[in-house]
Amino acid sequence: IEVKPVTIIKKKRRLWDHYDATFWKAFNISKKTLKLFKVEPISYYWINENRFTCNTITYAYKLGNKYKIYAPLEEDKKWFSNTTAKQIQGWEQLPDKGNGVIITSSLKDIMCLYGMGYHAIAFQSEMQIPPPKIINELKERFGKISLFYDNDYNKKDNPGQKMAKRIMVDYSIKNNIVIPDKYKAKDVSDLIKSKNFKLWLKEEKSLLIK
Repeated sequence: IEVKPVTIIKKKRRLWDHYDATFWKAFNISKKTLKLFKVEPISYYWINENRFTCNTITYAYKLGNKYKIYAPLEEDKKWFSNTTAKQIQGWEQLPDKGNGVIITSSLKDIMCLYGMGYHAIAFQSEMQIPPPKIINELKERFGKISLFYDNDYNKKDNPGQKMAKRIMVDYSIKNNIVIPDKYKAKDVSDLIKSKNFKLWLKEEKSLLIK
């Protein structure tokens, strides 16, 4: 039996500052929303007792007893995590019942949608097939499930939409929200940052259900 080593991540929280406000405001994500989804600014983090200094704005996403470290301004070391497929982003924040729920790509997209009144979750990877138990529970709790995966318009195989179509077939989900190529935005956070969200929503409002 192979015993896999356990990765332990710890972090040192810091105070919020104007750099944080500037970064998240571009995605219309408020400090209140960040706190609700357990996102904290940090100055250091440890991976198995090895300490790393945050040289640019860095955040810890708390998911159960696991962490995802997000350094959005770094190119090579943007993400670290000890999460597994069991941690579903946004699950704790879902209401018991609702008219609609969206399965999207990331916690950032979840928070963007939450700020506009939409409920959403995301798995640890777009390439992860959702467990049948989770989909069945969502169908019991919500009137409609929608997919809102990345439109990788600049990639020939478009992996985000390829996986979305597979999930639609596997679970008989009919509503797939796709950002048109003309906006050159792969996800909702890109769309908001480009200031094209209101224009797109006017065209596609019927796809989103609160």
